[in-house]
Amino acid sequence: MASTYRLPEGFLEGPAPNLTRSDVDFVQGGIPEYEKQWAVVLDGVVTEEECDQLVAAAEATTNGKWERALINIGGGMQAMYEDTRKCGRIIWDDRDIMAKLWARIEVSVPEIHRLQNWPDVTGNGPAMRKETWKMTRLNERQRFLKYVGGEYFKAHCDGTYETPDRTERSYFTLHLYLNNADGKEGQEPLVGGATTFFSWSMQDRIDVVPKGGRVLLFQHRGLLHSGDDVVSGMKLTMRTDLMYALEEELSDTEATRAEVE
Repeated sequence: MASTYRLPEGFLEGPAPNLTRSDVDFVQGGIPEYEKQWAVVLDGVVTEEECDQLVAAAEATTNGKWERALINIGGGMQAMYEDTRKCGRIIWDDRDIMAKLWARIEVSVPEIHRLQNWPDVTGNGPAMRKETWKMTRLNERQRFLKYVGGEYFKAHCDGTYETPDRTERSYFTLHLYLNNADGKEGQEPLVGGATTFFSWSMQDRIDVVPKGGRVLLFQHRGLLHSGDDVVSGMKLTMRTDLMYALEEELSDTEATRAEVE
């Protein structure tokens, strides 16, 4: 039976407390092969207190138990490969929380609301077919991840998630970092644990350092990255996806709804 912890009334309502945007400049950072790739860091999206409340609410769904994180192996199947991924995980579906989080973010990233002629993000097929994909929501599936000393997620690229009815698909990843590197009183400071973008040779890297309330957004396609080894301390993060639907299909759905009403 799950704990009865409840998020406070008005949780995540209202604008981000202190939002700032920094684009990841891959050329300046020494990975020119990613010149056309897209990644953005948003700071001040969530307060430290809201981070703590979100973690507490997630842990309440499992009575504080973190399962071992698995790897997607295709066909909807997962398996444990701790030589590739080693960390704890809680999965919690909540559309309302994700809607409020996106409401804080969306004004800062207008260029990804509609995807047109952007093959580096969507692939060549949608671009050649002149499709327009419109952002619909954040995936309600929150994957809370806990890394402690000696844990990691080795270099990989994120895959696209498609809903079972095949009406929506994901094109971008969202990471919300949920604790600061210096740790709380009595906790060991976090050493390591950056989200690291690698060149394909693995010789060059750009690190995004965990910071409570920070959001990292980046395209799934063609960005090799890792969750760097946590040497000591603890890293907490929540991962989800940005979901999209074909714009003409959305228009048809809206027209149908209007006729019914």
